[in-house]
Amino acid sequence: MTTRYSTSWSLCAAAALVLLAAGCSTPSGQEQEEGGLGFVPNLERARFKNLKTSGLEVSPLDLNGDEKPDQWKVTAGGRVVRVERDLNFDGVPDAYLYVNDADVVLEEEMDLDVDGIIDVVNYYNSGVLTRKEMSVDFTGTISIVKYYDTNGKLTRIERDLDNNSRIDTWEYYQDDVKIRTGRDISGDGTPDVFEEAETAK
Repeated sequence: MTTRYSTSWSLCAAAALVLLAAGCSTPSGQEQEEGGLGFVPNLERARFKNLKTSGLEVSPLDLNGDEKPDQWKVTAGGRVVRVERDLNFDGVPDAYLYVNDADVVLEEEMDLDVDGIIDVVNYYNSGVLTRKEMSVDFTGTISIVKYYDTNGKLTRIERDLDNNSRIDTWEYYQDDVKIRTGRDISGDGTPDVFEEAETAK
């Protein structure tokens, strides 16, 4: 099923996640280290704090009927560049959608604890979720990456357990069940040892 930009965009579900996370105490944010997980040079994204509006048209929209804008559609020459959403209705964007010329979603960023730092990045291929990057400590530093196949099934989870912006643990899945774990013992960025999951034995 192709994911397209729309005004609904899972607003209720996303807002519930934001409100849930907002009740948690989180450490102060830090910038994503250049060259680390999730870093893409010269890419305009909220997580890199380099989004521009100069020369672009910004169209506000009130989604919840409180006469205050909670969505901003940013366009260039009539083409949608991105859509920003305020999920907890405090006047500040918490989520960002990036779409192609057919309004099919390419990428989605979410600030779950509404501290101004992106915590989750979802990547789509032809509108289907293929990868999810997560900052589990809400600092903005990516420490978990999940990969999915074309049917939306989980195939692999990569983890940075020592928080050095390098993957050191790989979990492999079949039919959404973990079958094997690989670990980087030498620190060269590749798994050195593997352990079969109990369910695969």
